[in-house]
Amino acid sequence: MMALSSSRFALFAAVALGACDTHAPSAAKEAAAAQAPTKPAATPAEVVDDGPSAPRTVTVELHPVATRRGPISLHRLSDGEIVAAGGVMLARAGADGNLVQETAWLQGLEPAEPQAGWHVRAIGGRDDALWLTTTRAGDDPAHRVYRRRENSWAPHEPVPDAPGAYYLDYATWPEGHAIALRSSAAGDAGLVVLDDEGARPARPRLEVPGLSEAPRPSRVAGLASGELFASVSAGATAPSTGVLRWGPEDATGIFAPLPAIESRSPRQIEALVESGGQVLIGDGVEIDDALVPYVARFDGTSWRLIDAPPVRGAVVGLAESAEPLIWAVIDEDGPRDSLWRIHAGGDWDMWERVELAPVRLASATWFWDAGAGAWASEPAPAEGLTPSPRAIGLDAAGELWISAHLLLADGTASPHHAALRTRAAAAPLALHDDGQVHAAQQDLLPRRSPRAGDTSCPQVYVQLYTVSEDSPEVGTPELRAALTGPLAPLLLAEVRSQGERQVGLLLAAGDYEAHKSAIAGVAGKLRYRSRASCGHPPVLRGWRATG
Repeated sequence: MMALSSSRFALFAAVALGACDTHAPSAAKEAAAAQAPTKPAATPAEVVDDGPSAPRTVTVELHPVATRRGPISLHRLSDGEIVAAGGVMLARAGADGNLVQETAWLQGLEPAEPQAGWHVRAIGGRDDALWLTTTRAGDDPAHRVYRRRENSWAPHEPVPDAPGAYYLDYATWPEGHAIALRSSAAGDAGLVVLDDEGARPARPRLEVPGLSEAPRPSRVAGLASGELFASVSAGATAPSTGVLRWGPEDATGIFAPLPAIESRSPRQIEALVESGGQVLIGDGVEIDDALVPYVARFDGTSWRLIDAPPVRGAVVGLAESAEPLIWAVIDEDGPRDSLWRIHAGGDWDMWERVELAPVRLASATWFWDAGAGAWASEPAPAEGLTPSPRAIGLDAAGELWISAHLLLADGTASPHHAALRTRAAAAPLALHDDGQVHAAQQDLLPRRSPRAGDTSCPQVYVQLYTVSEDSPEVGTPELRAALTGPLAPLLLAEVRSQGERQVGLLLAAGDYEAHKSAIAGVAGKLRYRSRASCGHPPVLRGWRATG
């Protein structure tokens, strides 16, 4: 590590004297925030030294706890729990440590159409009082805010008279459920406390002596002591990138600019993490037309620059475990990003590149093909997929979590992602993709019977029976044998509907009208009490007689 120059230190001390323990929220690219753990995050299984001129590579054993056809984000609650999210579906660890996704957690959320790309941006508060922000990117960006009440999400308008306002980030706060950073459609920002009565102005205000305009932070983090920290990017409201800090009784903040590398500092802060009362900052700096990783630490009295990992790119995720080890996710050019670590105790330690074991998908993946308007499947790759880290976090128990994009053997991107954790799960959870999430939302609606010519009912599900035990195949042998002739192309699927695992047929409304008599005949012969309803539950696995 290299210390801050005396002139830089003097400048920082003048504006940030008195700053001490800090806490910061999750890094970008869906990383979860980190808090000082009580035990080591991971133990290297193997060390490979590539020689004095190359960084050392270590292999760290992390286990897949969830996989998904689509991105997985990680979010840390106030109690230190890590929540995984796929689209707008949340997955939380049960008492046995295995992740569970409950359709009931979608109750109250507005429909998330598969092609729209709705996903969880931020979640805050505590277990019995959660606040959620979902986001749609693209050409028509939008945000929705919800509050968890009575086992359902209820829409919340941060500023009733200004539609389009939303909560950009949440943090732990000694008052109420959480403190939130509010942003409006016009770009204005504010801090609010969220409690049982709703939202109210927070004591800290976005007012900083010496700044002509109110800053617009992108991240916010609060400590139980009442201290608050926020990251600010360089721009019209701030002369340089830095951190705002409010003391336990302060109404106005102090702006602390970041130290520079060769007279350059980051234009923004992508990763802001607190661990053990010290702040870690991460992003990238352009030097000689190359993007160099940037990591800095605030130890309570001064900033220190940490020598960057020997790679080109920007830091998008940071965490610090109890050894102490600093972990950094680097966004490099191309599909493969990298994970690095450094022992934080000394000045002469070197960054080590962390290799993660390949992830194998256990079975074929079923998904909603929006282009074809039908459920489709793809076989599991024959070889393991290489994790490309995208986000990192630590939970209250000190378990290290990684969200990774899975790459094919030739280094190109696959559609699959994984959540990895220090502690293994009994089996990785198959998180719903966007099509399955939307199907699960529709399945929460009251069931209604299909009617000929009803354009609001384009898809039909015919429930045949409830699954009581695991089976190596979809459906019974007798049922599969009965699906012949005109019924052979129909999709027989195991689904999750109304809290149950069921087996049934999924087909377009027109096909149902053409074959409903034959379907009823098969159900009667096999003594199934069939029931047809509009919509499709999420498909877990499927089978067609025609292949």
